Amino acid sequence: MTNHFLDTKIEFLKGVGPKRAELLKKELGIATFGQLLLHYPFRYIDKSKIFKISDINSDEIHIQLKGKIIALKTLGEKRGKRLVATLQDNTGTIELIWFKGIKWVKPKLTIGKEFIVFGKPTQFKTNFNIVHPDFEDVQQNKQSNASLQPV
Repeated sequence: MTNHFLDTKIEFLKGVGPKRAELLKKELGIATFGQLLLHYPFRYIDKSKIFKISDINSDEIHIQLKGKIIALKTLGEKRGKRLVATLQDNTGTIELIWFKGIKWVKPKLTIGKEFIVFGKPTQFKTNFNIVHPDFEDVQQNKQSNASLQPV
């Protein structure tokens, strides 16, 4: 019986090893090189279009915005604590809200700096906001330049 390359155990792939191989098998059912090659994303996120804040009219889809952070504040206490950043483009403003990871997010946001923000807008009273958006410095985004991202 000949050993086919695609039947090679995933733990022999450089950078995987026994621990990560066990995790891949448990979480994704991937045990061989062949199974890894046939593991496709179940959907893609389209980040090719940048919307204007004034274009937001529903909370049905994820959108990408580009703008400057013009305000940053921490509100509430203990369990009700949240970080609120105001993003502005030339058509309006929107609040970006984080309830978790505030200590990690806050140092990465700078007032006056331009960011690309991705998330699902939700309407609260008469205004839209985005809770826990993904964000990236505009300079970093120019380097990555990825418009379709696998999930």
